[in-house]
Amino acid sequence: MTEFFKRTQTLALFIAGFGTSLGGLYTIAPQWALARLNQLPYRVSDTIFIQHWGFLVLMMGCSFFIAIFRQNWVIPIFWVALIEKLFFVSLVIGYSNQSFINGFWLSMAMDSVICLYIVGYLWTHRSPKH
Repeated sequence: MTEFFKRTQTLALFIAGFGTSLGGLYTIAPQWALARLNQLPYRVSDTIFIQHWGFLVLMMGCSFFIAIFRQNWVIPIFWVALIEKLFFVSLVIGYSNQSFINGFWLSMAMDSVICLYIVGYLWTHRSPKH
């Protein structure tokens, strides 16, 4: 299993980085992103929150890209990403009975796949007990 993660690490970091970085659209075009990606109405009063959230997600995506070139960043970034993405998945599941969640299912599916990969990676790269 360790060999699988060695072979796929760069591709996984690239795909996760690209998919996660798409959240940056909420920073540069919050009105467009909410309407097109989440089918939600845009409220000017939410702009700061939406743009801030989009920037944080963009930074997580950029971190994946950096980890492609800095091997010692992979495990710390994976831990942070796992916590962030599991929280997002739990929010979508927790609010699944609300109509506003409909535009978040695809992002949740992507984050779930990334979480599964990260858990497998971290499991195979855990430190041996002394």
